[in-house]
Amino acid sequence: MPVYVSLNSNINDFGRFADGGPDENWYIGFNNAWIVALPPAPIGEYSRAFIGAKIGRAKTRAKPGGRPWEREVIPGKIYMAIAPTPSFTAERSYFLTETADIPLEDDPHVYMPGTGHAVWFWTEVPAGMISFSGPNYLIVWSTTRYLVGSSSAPILAALEERSNASEEPRAWNNRSLGGVAPRRAEGTLETPLNNFKPALAIKLVPPNDATVAVRECAAAPAGADFVYRFTADGDGIEAAWLESSTDQLDWERLSAYRREPPFLMTVRRSKLSSRGAWVRAVARDQLHNEGHCDGVWLAP
Repeated sequence: MPVYVSLNSNINDFGRFADGGPDENWYIGFNNAWIVALPPAPIGEYSRAFIGAKIGRAKTRAKPGGRPWEREVIPGKIYMAIAPTPSFTAERSYFLTETADIPLEDDPHVYMPGTGHAVWFWTEVPAGMISFSGPNYLIVWSTTRYLVGSSSAPILAALEERSNASEEPRAWNNRSLGGVAPRRAEGTLETPLNNFKPALAIKLVPPNDATVAVRECAAAPAGADFVYRFTADGDGIEAAWLESSTDQLDWERLSAYRREPPFLMTVRRSKLSSRGAWVRAVARDQLHNEGHCDGVWLAP
């Protein structure tokens, strides 16, 4: 099992704001960052390290020139950084996810596929960046100028837990940045958070010989499109998706992530090359092992 380091012993307890209800401006933005000071990671043998955040409620907007109910995800990029002090250099900053992969905020008046609970996103970092003797500061923010409010930006999950007034704060909000994580420690820890814990964490993966097997990959015509089906076997499948290629050498992700079976995905013919494409299924387990099947040719 992976080892998680966060401000709570159970990372599944984070859900406030990002799963619905008032968001209280807990947006991840160009001008709005969230910071935590995590304790030293437990000593152990690890082969890989990740930092992550639990995010939900990505926003949509009307498509240009379209009908009011035809909407698209507001594009944006989310980044994280890790450091032993609250100063985050470019070398310690990592791309986390795009808003297109974040569950969408529900709209009571418009149906939009892709709404749902907040999920954890992870990005790998060098194991040497994890501190086992001192604090680990994490920060999450956006480099996209348009994400400057909860009406346009995704929401970070949190855990409500009143802290002892005598305790030193371990989480902060910073509303003074401009798309870049603070480079100096002075002034970074702007507003202490006393009653809420941001859903930021470290994930440490021990050496393992686990494998992920993706089998029974097949596609069948379904009207103008295709339905692609497959099975994924492994210890705790975290995500599965489709990739396409015209030469079976360079593969690009074709679908959104699916996080639970059944693994049935609609492939829009319009998303494929006019000459057809190879499509394969890929799955990843909780230890970040991946497996894939051979490509299936989909004719134009």
